[in-house]
Amino acid sequence: MLRLSTFFVAVALSTALPHPAINVFEPILTPEEAQKYLNSPPFTNPQLSSRTAVLPLVKYNDPRFRSADAGPTLGHYWKNGHEIENTDDYVEEVYDASQYHGQDGLGAYVYGYQTPESSKQENRVHSGDVTGSYIFKAGSNNDLIKVRYWADSQGFHQEDNIPKVVLKPVEEAEDVRQARLAHEKAWKEAAAAALLNPNAQGLYNAQYDYQPAASAQQSVVVAPPEPAREAKAYPVAQAQASYQPGPGYAKPGAPEKYEEPEPTGPPHGFFYSFNYPVSIISPKDNLQGDAPSHQDFEATYAKSNA
Repeated sequence: MLRLSTFFVAVALSTALPHPAINVFEPILTPEEAQKYLNSPPFTNPQLSSRTAVLPLVKYNDPRFRSADAGPTLGHYWKNGHEIENTDDYVEEVYDASQYHGQDGLGAYVYGYQTPESSKQENRVHSGDVTGSYIFKAGSNNDLIKVRYWADSQGFHQEDNIPKVVLKPVEEAEDVRQARLAHEKAWKEAAAAALLNPNAQGLYNAQYDYQPAASAQQSVVVAPPEPAREAKAYPVAQAQASYQPGPGYAKPGAPEKYEEPEPTGPPHGFFYSFNYPVSIISPKDNLQGDAPSHQDFEATYAKSNA
């Protein structure tokens, strides 16, 4: 379960040719400037985020815990909706996630992200063609699913390594087959007997077994409707006074509702890209590689807060 621990965005402003560096924020660009970023995104081949650290869980009542640096957990950790009490059995895996997004204001765009469990990238050109790919972990074995797709004038296309499901006919158990055959045999015998002597089977015969409806037996009489009441006169002045206009409507004589005009001007684009750490709480038994000792953690903690 992903948990966002910290979030850093560094603003980078440059007039030179953009390079695929992370931590960029350009909110207003001309279409030509934005297109340079769109042509050189940070990555075009989705990969899962790499692990940067493995740290022990430090609870609020631990001597090493510092409330000023506790982050959003405040010394409390949860797994599958339950707070973890035995924190010594778990570790916090820290990963370097990233994302980017850019548009040129003329219909073209790119975006992508990388996390520990999935990654994706997609781009659209001015002709309307779209290409993209993504990967993700699936199943109990965390199998890596890879998908590549594209959409053009011929429709949508996809290539993937998703396991193909082979449909098999339903296999009928022997006891079920015997019961089905016995039922079909009894049904055919009953149908043949009914054709030879229908009354013997107690079938409905309207000529000899007529039952009047319940309303006919009780002689139910339906009363005629009451005469319509005359419409009561409603003063026009009272109707105007009680008039309540609905949304978007104004009373007669009231000024028209002001609508802000749509923005005009030349098109502009944008581009941003940044890295941020995310963490996954995992059992020590399922951890690949050795977890750091408390001494290693203290050294890393002191270095990061120096």
